[in-house]
Amino acid sequence: MKDLNEIMHVINLEAINLPEFKEVRGKDWVSYGRRNLFPYKLVDLLNSSAIHGTAVQAKLDATKGEGLAEIGEQIVNAKGETLNEIYGKIALDYITFGGFSLNPIWNRAGDKVVELYHIPFTCVRSGKVNEMDEVTEYFYSSDWHNTRKYPPKRFPSYNMKENRGEDASQIYYHYDYSPASDVYPLPSYMGAVNDIELDARIAKFHNANISNGMSPSLLINLPNGVPSPDEQKQIHRDLNDSFSGENNAGRVFLTFSDGADRAPQLTPVQSANDSYYVVLEERITSRILTAHRITSPLLIGIRDGGGLGNNSEEIETAYTHFMSAVIQPIQKSINKGLSRVTRAMGIEVPPTVVPAKLDFDENIEVIEE
Repeated sequence: MKDLNEIMHVINLEAINLPEFKEVRGKDWVSYGRRNLFPYKLVDLLNSSAIHGTAVQAKLDATKGEGLAEIGEQIVNAKGETLNEIYGKIALDYITFGGFSLNPIWNRAGDKVVELYHIPFTCVRSGKVNEMDEVTEYFYSSDWHNTRKYPPKRFPSYNMKENRGEDASQIYYHYDYSPASDVYPLPSYMGAVNDIELDARIAKFHNANISNGMSPSLLINLPNGVPSPDEQKQIHRDLNDSFSGENNAGRVFLTFSDGADRAPQLTPVQSANDSYYVVLEERITSRILTAHRITSPLLIGIRDGGGLGNNSEEIETAYTHFMSAVIQPIQKSINKGLSRVTRAMGIEVPPTVVPAKLDFDENIEVIEE
């Protein structure tokens, strides 16, 4: 008789824990979480959770506003990118990862930054901290999953003095202080990453439940002996083709048997009812929005059944709080970091975002949850 482990397979789903930032022997850089790939996990969460992705987009739109006043349309590199375009990219990185990185390039004299590029935050790893508790170098790879194919390239950290020759192209790495790490940031929503992943998994679960409608809601046993492995696979395919999936819902399951003891045994598998998922979805949404410090679901287009009055009144109240408590601190941090580089470019005007123009008197449509 086969061992039970050969018949039944168990999938272990692990929670997302705080990433470890540690030095690895033989490597010049500090590992950024498990297998040095934590930023990619944050990208997966951004792309797989609708609530989280919408919250990030709402924060990004508010952070960018109408663009930078006076200096936004200034071209800053050979690609023809404007400072507004650079700002939009670093704002998304800051909201997603908790920091951003830039590639300033100095002239030969070392007295002015002549080009400025955005570097995707996923592509940069910090060098090790020296005896002065400073990071003097960073490493760039277009894909840290495969460093053999895409070997990391060293760049000196941003330095206004040692910036000539090979040190002219630098990396400016910006993030806010955190007691959790000296070299890498954590996103502001870190406390809800497991809820974000759960949101994505629930969506996949419901999709799979529709596409594979026969399982796990029904256990079928055929008491006619054990067929060969190939016959088992064929029977499984035939049942799947005939009864699973959304297009096969409601079809009649007809069987014939030679005696009751040889009849197929159909055992329904109890699954959670709809109210369970409704409550779970509400909890997940609440925790994700709380982590993003979004006080009203209306800000991302969700009506939760309550309200402070009509839609426009609640949105205006929530948006005012959102701008002062969430967006302005984000803008302040980004602007402070960006200005360190733009001053070296000869741009004396400090980065200042023009707020987005909103009309709260319009009848704003929201999605009923």
